[in-house]
Amino acid sequence: MKYKLIASDFDNTIHDGERVPPRVLRAIAEYRRAGGKFVVATGRVFESIRKKMGMLGADDELIACQGAALYRASTGEVLERFPLPPEIAKKAVDFYEAHGDVCHAYADHEFFVEKENPFSGKYAAYCDVDPTYIGYPLSKFLPKMPFVNKVIAIIPVEIIDDRLKELSALLGPEAEVTKSAPMFLEVTSAKAGKGNCLIALAKRLGIPIEQTVAVGDNLNDLSMIRAAGLGATVENGVPALKQEADIVLPSVKDGGVADLIENILKD
Repeated sequence: MKYKLIASDFDNTIHDGERVPPRVLRAIAEYRRAGGKFVVATGRVFESIRKKMGMLGADDELIACQGAALYRASTGEVLERFPLPPEIAKKAVDFYEAHGDVCHAYADHEFFVEKENPFSGKYAAYCDVDPTYIGYPLSKFLPKMPFVNKVIAIIPVEIIDDRLKELSALLGPEAEVTKSAPMFLEVTSAKAGKGNCLIALAKRLGIPIEQTVAVGDNLNDLSMIRAAGLGATVENGVPALKQEADIVLPSVKDGGVADLIENILKD
């Protein structure tokens, strides 16, 4: 089997918002029985994705928080961490607050936000992780955090692309600014990102990067699509991924990742 490691995004890549299609679950199990490693790579905070791992039967390694950390899912042990430099986190949060955006700062098991609001409430319900409302500006809370995995803001679709360009120019090469969903503008360290975390994982496992596969649906998956030996996206993926991916699979609702795995097993 040529490809020994598959790193897959979760939301809108293998999970359609309601479930992981049964044929995808069967394909993951068959791939692992054949000796392959299937690892989830998500923008979600660790605590959120940890709750989903049991239904997947995926391997124990887990890329979370946009590649800001590599975990052992069964224990929560941090195997690698690539946190935001404090000054970059502060610049990003100051930028969001100056624009009046709802913004979150992420640790491993929780995320912090200034005050209760509908956006954070809906996000928390989806991720199944309760937010911590601090009661004062997030920018003043950041120094109390031992590390910041990432910060995100929830921004209207019609202005988020302009905001992405502006924030990228402000933060410069030390940060990666990307989207994980139409309204989520995310900032991580340039040393993080799913691509860098995939490289770190492959090295840890002793698997040549040429023997890895990455699959995703949004801009935050672009770095691992580029890093992997084989890059794939699903039909519902954004155009930028389709332009760079080696293959475009059927949509998440059609279980496209199962097609990918079945073809890998057939070499």
